[in-house]
Amino acid sequence: MNRISRDRWEALSPLLDAALELPEAERSAWLELQRQTDPALAAALAELLNHDARLDAEGFLSPDVRPGLPEKMTSLAGRMFGPWMLERPLGQGGMGTVWLARRADGRFEGQAAVKLLNLALVSATGQERFRREGSVLARLTHPGIARLLDAGVSRAGQPYLVLEYVDGQPIDAYVRERHLSPAQLLPLFLQVLAAVGHAHANLVVHRDLKPSNIFATGDGRVKLLDFGIAKLLDLESGAEQSTLTADGGRALTPLYAAPEQLRSDPLTTATDVYALGVLLYLLLSGRHPTATENSTPAEWLVSLLEAEPPRLGLGDLDTILAKALRKIPAERYQTVAAFGDDLERYQRQEPVSARPDSIAYRMGKFVRRNRGAVVAATLAALTLLLTAGAAVLQGRAAQRERDQAVLGLKRQRMMNSMQEVILGDERSASGEPLSSAERLQIAAGMLEAKYRDEPWLAAEGLVIVAQRYYESGDRVGQRVLLARAQGLSREARLPDQLALANCLRVYSFAFDDMFDSATTELAEAKAALVTVPDRNEEVEVACLDAEGQLLAAQAKWEAAIPLLTEAAERASATPETGSNAGSQQLQILNDLALALRGAGRTREAATSQRRIVAQLEASGYGLTELMTNSTAYLVSSLLELGEFATTDSILRPIIVAQEAARGAGHATAALAYYHGANQLRLGQPDTAEGWLLRSVRDDPMAPGANGGPKVWAPGSLTELRLLQGRLPEARREYLRLPEGTFPRRVAAAWLGAWIRYAGGDPLGAARELEESIRRLDSVTPRSPRLVLPLLSAAEWCLARGDWRGADSLASEALAHAGIDSLAYSRSGHVGRAELIRARALVGRGERSGARQAAHRAVVALTSGYGPDHPRTRAAQGLVAELGP
Repeated sequence: MNRISRDRWEALSPLLDAALELPEAERSAWLELQRQTDPALAAALAELLNHDARLDAEGFLSPDVRPGLPEKMTSLAGRMFGPWMLERPLGQGGMGTVWLARRADGRFEGQAAVKLLNLALVSATGQERFRREGSVLARLTHPGIARLLDAGVSRAGQPYLVLEYVDGQPIDAYVRERHLSPAQLLPLFLQVLAAVGHAHANLVVHRDLKPSNIFATGDGRVKLLDFGIAKLLDLESGAEQSTLTADGGRALTPLYAAPEQLRSDPLTTATDVYALGVLLYLLLSGRHPTATENSTPAEWLVSLLEAEPPRLGLGDLDTILAKALRKIPAERYQTVAAFGDDLERYQRQEPVSARPDSIAYRMGKFVRRNRGAVVAATLAALTLLLTAGAAVLQGRAAQRERDQAVLGLKRQRMMNSMQEVILGDERSASGEPLSSAERLQIAAGMLEAKYRDEPWLAAEGLVIVAQRYYESGDRVGQRVLLARAQGLSREARLPDQLALANCLRVYSFAFDDMFDSATTELAEAKAALVTVPDRNEEVEVACLDAEGQLLAAQAKWEAAIPLLTEAAERASATPETGSNAGSQQLQILNDLALALRGAGRTREAATSQRRIVAQLEASGYGLTELMTNSTAYLVSSLLELGEFATTDSILRPIIVAQEAARGAGHATAALAYYHGANQLRLGQPDTAEGWLLRSVRDDPMAPGANGGPKVWAPGSLTELRLLQGRLPEARREYLRLPEGTFPRRVAAAWLGAWIRYAGGDPLGAARELEESIRRLDSVTPRSPRLVLPLLSAAEWCLARGDWRGADSLASEALAHAGIDSLAYSRSGHVGRAELIRARALVGRGERSGARQAAHRAVVALTSGYGPDHPRTRAAQGLVAELGP
């Protein structure tokens, strides 16, 4: 093989990596594309590939024989790279081999993926830089990115990377095997966008996003692989350019390459946006947006540069995809955050920022390609078809409207009859007023007698009466009445009514943890739905909601969320004509939000809760109990996210309005509690104390009830007393903490250790808290609820000068708090963690890293706590101290 100069190698190396990562079936087509852009470079690349094939035949980089390494190795299993011992090979690619490894220095148990790099990728003079930059990139922490844990060079000269081990499968296989619908896969894809956005914020463009670099785990979490590695290797060339403007000659996979990569134009964040657009199109349709299986290399190149992706018939989602896949980078979404915002608007059924191609845009493209006549003819044909189709649809719509009017009139008469009984003034034989339960019983009997010839009306009425039982807390009475509705529906062969009654019983049984009964009811409901001649969207949505609630009641959050998401989307698109109209969508949105919170996906829960509050406000619910309860759900999520200033801006006007109506110091107990808890976070203990005590005073629930300030307040009051230095009172409040759920166990562990710390045993408290965190983290990993305990433990390390421990715990808190890219600019928790890390890095003498962490702390704390909060001012002071 001919000798290659350094400059030539710098051009060839990334292309060789890309080629070796491709399947054999794609490699020749890709190489042909390179020949069309740079024949000489392609010829040298072909020679390298042939040389690599010969090395493979000789066993190069195999697990058993590795000639060419600095030391003789007959087997790599059992070899140590830093504290990591290799166990078994996981795979092989252009950069080298990947091994599963286990931590073997006794500090803690854990697995990792160790990538042994080809020696040609790192020169001898660059090994020290490789070690140093590896430790910097290891700080690229995001729950959606497989972390680069370490990088180094062994004593024998072998470069290696230590990466977080991800037990999952490529995202396209995950979506395909589970047959995910668009509504189910979009939340998964939004996780990808959040991870890419975090990397972009740290000036890292991936440049090779594809399914094999994006894994989905069994619990539905996304992990991006190889982020930061390209940047690490780029530094070896001595280039000073930012990865945001790196040249287009870097490694790429043709199927996911953007046009500017083939044109060797500068790369930007829009380059990754294009690859993400290709990925989303592929996940939605199962096919590439422009390439076909039988394309020649030349056709492939032309289609990438010119062909527009066919629309998938998904409305605004097609428009979003079209913008992400624009050929000109400036016409795409400029950030993944903008891409994600439009997808979230689509999920919420809101207008998206992307707009369909205008006539001028489309005509301009076709004029440039000499196809104006074809366009004109096509538009004329479409106009004729649309005109004829509109006439047919209008006739059918008129007939449907007449049928619905008749049914609506009958339904209204039934409702009036039922209301006369429920709200009438009938009395018992003794002259006593009838109880609510007695009135409901009479209404049910009236429905069965009066509408025996129209069983669909009787069954529908019984369902409505049954729901009144549910609202009063009598779930047994509800299920009895629903069983009578089931009997009528079976006898009259009304499968949709039967399915609705079944699914409402599923919901009721799930509430009481009667899972076997709920499962039986759900199976009958599904069987009934199969036989419905005309689809009943309202009933199908109710059954999706019931099935999701059954899974959520069993803490199967990730299985429940796709069902509830689909139910919410379909409910929002269903005309409000049925017996559950109006309230159904809000109920499902709330069910979805609670499931998201249970799964630790608090940002998504808050989005759903905002939607509920906005709809109630638009409907004129004002200060009703429904509105205040929905607001309480929203602010509880915002508190968990660390958005304390935002929470204050939402709560203050409502508190003021409630005080105006109820008197000074009086507000709904739930909102009073959250206002007090938020004032505690904002550093206002006196204000917090007043509102927390008022919330307990005004709470209508019994002390042992499942929820309400009487249950929530002891934890906040324990924290308050500890901050005030009133240890005996803190201990008394601590004894009132409830037991049971995961959040309650977290609070008990944190506050118990804090009491021990305040009692004069800081080391014992620290050990106790860190052990509790490890135990709880194994139950529910990546939970925002673990952030406060981790921050306390980190601050205790700072207090005793344990800089490494403080940095480690704060980084872990950051991983739990930074649930998405928004958290890094909004969350007070993130800002607090960054401030701790900055102080720890100062203690370790790493002023450059401390300066960067302090700057990030200022951004997050300003938004999370406000610009005048003591923590924000402390971070600003540290920035000034560290200098530019």
